[in-house]
Amino acid sequence: MKKQSLIFISTVLFAVLFYNQEVGINLSIFALILLGFNFSQKPDLLKDKKALILASCVVLSSLSNAWLFTFTTFISVIISSFVFRYYSVNPKLKLLSQAFINASNWFAAVVQIFQVDDWFQYDKSKPQNTFSKIFSYFILPFLILSVFFGIYVVSSDTLSNWYNRFELDIDIVVLILVAVLGFYFSFVFWNAKIYNAFKVLDRSLRLNFTNQDKKELKPTFEFLEIDFEKRSGIITLICLNSMLFAFIIIFNVEHFQTTSQQFSEYSSRIHNQINSLIGSIVLAMMVILFYFKGALNFIQNNKILLLLSKIWLGLNGFLVISAAIQNSVYIDALGLTYKRLGVYLFLILCIVGLFYSYQKIKLQKTNFYLIDKMTWAVFYSLIGCSLLNWGSIVTRYNLTKTNIDFYYLENSLRGNEKVILDFYESNPEFYNDEVKRRVYYNKEMVPFLSSQLYYKVMN
Repeated sequence: MKKQSLIFISTVLFAVLFYNQEVGINLSIFALILLGFNFSQKPDLLKDKKALILASCVVLSSLSNAWLFTFTTFISVIISSFVFRYYSVNPKLKLLSQAFINASNWFAAVVQIFQVDDWFQYDKSKPQNTFSKIFSYFILPFLILSVFFGIYVVSSDTLSNWYNRFELDIDIVVLILVAVLGFYFSFVFWNAKIYNAFKVLDRSLRLNFTNQDKKELKPTFEFLEIDFEKRSGIITLICLNSMLFAFIIIFNVEHFQTTSQQFSEYSSRIHNQINSLIGSIVLAMMVILFYFKGALNFIQNNKILLLLSKIWLGLNGFLVISAAIQNSVYIDALGLTYKRLGVYLFLILCIVGLFYSYQKIKLQKTNFYLIDKMTWAVFYSLIGCSLLNWGSIVTRYNLTKTNIDFYYLENSLRGNEKVILDFYESNPEFYNDEVKRRVYYNKEMVPFLSSQLYYKVMN
C-alpha cells in the first residue's frame, strides 16, 4: 500500500471515529489499526523481538485506554505508536533521536504537505498518466453518477420519497475540521521524514568509546593536566561523600522525630524536601557524568576515584531509600494522592539512574549510554503507569483511614466510582448522589466510540 493511500485511509478512519465524539475507545481502535497497517507494510517486523516488544506496548496502552481513559493512557498510546512507527522506518534510531525527529516533523509537516512530489508516490516519468488514472477512475465516474442520480431521484416519486426520508445530521464545518486534523496527524505519522542532519546526530550518539578515544586521553580543560583532574575528582568526591553521609544521618533523625500529629503542619515542607532530594540525586548522576565523560575512564591508577564514585552512588541510593521511607510515613499519616505516588515513580527512576551510572563506570561507557538507558526507562515506566487504575488504588487505600478526604476522592479521581459506591452501601451516611450520576452519564449517555469500558461493565 502506497504512502498516500495510508494517509488518506487513516484520515477517513480518523474522521469516522472522532467526528462528534470525545476521546475514548476510538483512540484505541485508531492506534491498533495503525499498528496493523505497519505490520502489513513490513511483515518482517513479526520476526523482530524488539518490534514485538514495542508493538505489545501499543496494544497494552490501547487496551488500558479503552478500559479507562486518562491523560496517562492518552500520552502512552500516542508515544508508543510513534516509537513503533519510527522503529519500523529505521530500527537503528536511538529513542532520543526519535523524539527530536518527531518533534521536528510536527512543525515541518506544514511545509511538507505542499511538497506533493516528495510524499505522493507515483511514476515520476509519467505524471500525466497518474493524474489520468485518478481522474478516470474516481473523479469522472463520481461526477457522472451524481448527475444521473439526481435526474432519477427527481423523475421518480418513489425514489424521491426514499431520498427525502434520509436527513443527514452533519455539521460540515466540524467534519472538515476533524478531517483536517486527521489528515495532519496521519501525514506526520506515515510520512515520518528523517532528514540527514538527524541521521548524522544519531550516529554521533555513541554508547561506547572508540579506540581513538581510549588512546587520546584529553583533559576537560586545556590548562589542567589529567593527573590534576583526577586528584580534583578525588578531593571533590571525598568532600561530597562526607557531606552526604552527615546529611543522611541528620535527615533521618530529623524526620523520625516528627510525630504523626505534626504531619498536617509540615506537609508542604516535607514535599519540598523530598523534591529537593530527588533534585540532588539527579545532580549526583551529573557529577559522575562530568568526571567519567572521557579520559578518567582509562587512565592508570584511578582505583581510588572509582571506589569513591561507587561509594557516592551507594550513599545516594541510601538517600533514595530514606526518601521512600519518609514518603511512606507521610502517606500512612495523610493518605495517598497522585503527587505522592509520583514521588515513588521518581525515586524508582532515580534508583534506575544510579544503577546505570554504576554500569557506566564499571563498563566504561559514554555519557550517552546513561541518557539512552534513562530515556527507555522513562518510556517503559510511562507504559507501565498507564496499565493501572490509580484512582481505584488511591481510593481503596484512603478509605481504610479515619480521616478521609471525600471531596478529593469524589471530584479529583476517576475510575474509582465502583469502590466508592461499594463503600456507600456499607456506610450510607457518606452517600453522595453526584458519583452515581457520573456513572449513569458515562454508562448510558456517552456514545460507544467515546465511552470507557470501565463504566459499561459496572452494575
